[in-house]
Amino acid sequence: MNKLLGYISIKPNLTGAALDHEKSLDYRNIVIVQVLIISSALLLKDILAISGLDERISVVIRDTIFLTFSAVYVFWLWDHLRNLTQNNKLVIFIFILIMVAFGFSLIVVNPFFKAIPDENEQRPYLFFIHLMFFIVEATVIYHSIFDIFTGKKISEEKLWGSACIFLMIGLSFGSVYDLINITKPGAMGLNTAMGLDSYTYCICYSMTIIGGHDATVEAIPLIMNIGTLEAVWANLFVVLLVGRLLGQPDEEKAT
Repeated sequence: MNKLLGYISIKPNLTGAALDHEKSLDYRNIVIVQVLIISSALLLKDILAISGLDERISVVIRDTIFLTFSAVYVFWLWDHLRNLTQNNKLVIFIFILIMVAFGFSLIVVNPFFKAIPDENEQRPYLFFIHLMFFIVEATVIYHSIFDIFTGKKISEEKLWGSACIFLMIGLSFGSVYDLINITKPGAMGLNTAMGLDSYTYCICYSMTIIGGHDATVEAIPLIMNIGTLEAVWANLFVVLLVGRLLGQPDEEKAT
């Protein structure tokens, strides 16, 4: 038990340059997985549709790939959080949330076997899963923003961290849209199936918003208004980041 608690606790032995290097690797790995998740949400369904594979096989392949990327992503978020905070209770709490949400995911959105095939019965579990993932992402965003905006030196770690936060904004708002769509089916303006179909579409919508493109769906006003807030928040983050880069002391730029 003590060994398990030691593994899922903060990393007390990393300091200084070693800690910065660890953070840089974490940010970079998270960005890579974020790109894979977003790309699979945007492209994978259509690529498999034109490949000539049986529809059922295509769904299994798509869901397996997407769930694998998502599982790796959430684990890396938690592992990175261990470098961002000294709050051991928070780290353990987030780990428990992830394990519970992962357990529900295996039951509800398992591509090989669905223990609860009825969509209406799935909705409470799906709501819980996405709420837990949103809590994890929001927690990491908060601590990551604090991390990259502290200190004077602009390092590789902070540049990777900026990309990570920007993409995480899109993914976390995708969870918010799906929470609304689960609560009120059809809120996104399309009759998508609950589960990964709905979630991948919400990610596509969210990335459209922060990408500066016009969303073409007829979503309910609440989602449209949240989309406006997302666009403002994403642009505000970019503005603050640019100000952070331009606001370095002259002597620091010279070095």
